[in-house]
Amino acid sequence: MFVALLLLGAAAPSARAQAPADTARLLMLGPVVGEVVDAQEKATYGFFPYYSTDNFAEGRLYQALRPDSAVTLLAQLRDGTVRRRRIGAAELQSIRAAVPRPAPAPAGTRPAAPTRAATPDSVGTMYAVELVTGSSFMGTLLATRPAELEFTTRDLGRLVVQRTNIRNMQPLTVTQAGRGWEPVGNGTRIFFAPTARMLRKGEGYIQDINVFVLGGNYGITDNISIGALVPVIPGAGVSFVALTPKVGVPVNDKLNLAAGVLFATGFGSSGGIAYGAGTYGTADQNATLGLGYLFAEGDIESSPVVLVGGATRISRRLSLLNETYFYSGGLGGLVGLRVAAARLSGSLGFLYLSELGTIFPAYLEAAYRFGKVK
Repeated sequence: MFVALLLLGAAAPSARAQAPADTARLLMLGPVVGEVVDAQEKATYGFFPYYSTDNFAEGRLYQALRPDSAVTLLAQLRDGTVRRRRIGAAELQSIRAAVPRPAPAPAGTRPAAPTRAATPDSVGTMYAVELVTGSSFMGTLLATRPAELEFTTRDLGRLVVQRTNIRNMQPLTVTQAGRGWEPVGNGTRIFFAPTARMLRKGEGYIQDINVFVLGGNYGITDNISIGALVPVIPGAGVSFVALTPKVGVPVNDKLNLAAGVLFATGFGSSGGIAYGAGTYGTADQNATLGLGYLFAEGDIESSPVVLVGGATRISRRLSLLNETYFYSGGLGGLVGLRVAAARLSGSLGFLYLSELGTIFPAYLEAAYRFGKVK
């Protein structure tokens, strides 16, 4: 009778995955999962790999009330069908072993109510995924396993990626996913001011600032970069060279620390600024706090310059930027926007100074990214 009812349930697409209580008992896999396995639990613990995660709704395990104690999985799929599958003793043991057991409560305390396991990766969410190789893709997370994640993508189909190969994962809103959210830089600078985020090894850019100044930066390693600024037309009334080495380390996924120097020589003298900075956030959304000391001809200013700045990406192409400098006697900075694609970007900044009490356009930049742009 039990087998006949199971076959009937499998043959009826609209039937709910269940079995009569008088012929079988419903198995509980543990207080974390309970009696019903949903799609996220299937993906999190790697249950039932023979069913597609994106078509799995829920499943139940029943054990026959007869001498052979057969265990059967009744799976409800999202397309409305119900599937039946025999579960062997070895598979049942591996399923139960995959479910974590709650830690015992301290003596004298009341046990907490059972809850589902939490996971930092949300199954069903679309992510912009950046790999350590520099490549990237957008995909919907289908499954999370201890060592790997599984995505489905529009162009590449299903991808299984080792966690160790993922540099960064950014969840996307519905609007972002619909428009596309390609990487447009690693957030290493605001306008002129550097952040503590570093260029990756093999990543670089060249830029033209206010028509007359040509600059470039290149990631030697993930922690060391070098850059330079020179006039577009050397010797045409303006002669200088500036070097901009920087070193940095990530503290965690969001916090980065860096130090660097801008050293310039020209017009018969030399000088620059030595700085340290900390940046919190992602390439698209970040805030920076920096401290720098001006130096020239062997003398160092006793009062530092404090930088407070940041960037926020508000659409597929557009970001808002601000960098404010606090110095002895006042403050000033640049505020404006950047329009960016994968390799090309343009920035417009408006200068403001507390002494002048006004704001006017003063920074125009075009940049081209090369090397590992993703």
